[in-house]
Amino acid sequence: MLKRGFIGCLIASLLVVGSALPTGTASAASSAIKISINGIYANMDVAPYITKGTTMVPLQVAQQIPGSSVQWNNASKTVTLTRNGETITLVAGQKTAKVGNKEVKLEAASTLKQGRVMVPLRFIAESTGAYVLWNPKQRIVFVAKSSEEEELKEQFASSSLAEARSAALKFPMVSSLKALDITPSEVGGNQGYYFPEGKADQFFLTGGNSISYYEVVGNHSEKKWTATFDSVKASSGLFFLPLKITNQDGELPKITSRVVFFEFMGHVGEAKYGFVEPNGEVKTLGTKEMNLNQFFDIPEEKTS
Repeated sequence: MLKRGFIGCLIASLLVVGSALPTGTASAASSAIKISINGIYANMDVAPYITKGTTMVPLQVAQQIPGSSVQWNNASKTVTLTRNGETITLVAGQKTAKVGNKEVKLEAASTLKQGRVMVPLRFIAESTGAYVLWNPKQRIVFVAKSSEEEELKEQFASSSLAEARSAALKFPMVSSLKALDITPSEVGGNQGYYFPEGKADQFFLTGGNSISYYEVVGNHSEKKWTATFDSVKASSGLFFLPLKITNQDGELPKITSRVVFFEFMGHVGEAKYGFVEPNGEVKTLGTKEMNLNQFFDIPEEKTS
């Protein structure tokens, strides 16, 4: 059986998982389009819009994506993007662009609006090597391209699970799911983590009355499932969360092996850690110093 204090602590002392991603709340949803670049909303003085299935944004947004140099030549009305020695050019009003010496077709041409250069976000972003995801449920365009991407990939490939897991939490996070009405915890600076034993590319974040599941894909982490729950004991489909699910979106993952948990307590800079067995039994191994999203190896854990 679960230890009595475990569920109470899960509900009362963890931060809202929504703080890890700027997804807002259901009540705040509107028709306005937001652009999230590596988890930070872009500031824009001209609103983005969609034309012919393409999101058009002010040039200043494209200039915030790491990994390239984006310039505007007012005389020739040309946008020039330079990445890894390759030059990409777009001319306002033209539905083609040049990638090096190769001409490619654009779904929508760059244009001028309210004195600002508007460019096709996906084309610009993907030209820098970024991953782009449109979330129609929240009307957010996620752009993922860390300025430390190569370092993170190297860290993620480490033989140390602690290093790999820390990298997984540093990758930009994206979501195609709806925003849930979540209740924040009264205690700040805390976060709960669950990893299937031996894994770094799959993880759960818990906080307040919410839980979300992520998978690392390429240069980013994707939120695959999210849910809210209450204090009523019930089968949630996850053996380490025996509570009633009140709302959810996405596909509930099937976890059959035991999971490792880190219950980070920000106010003291420590984490309780241990295992939850498939039968629901919690085995707390101890408490160690820990920083947010920075893990330590557990000798008792089996690596895959």
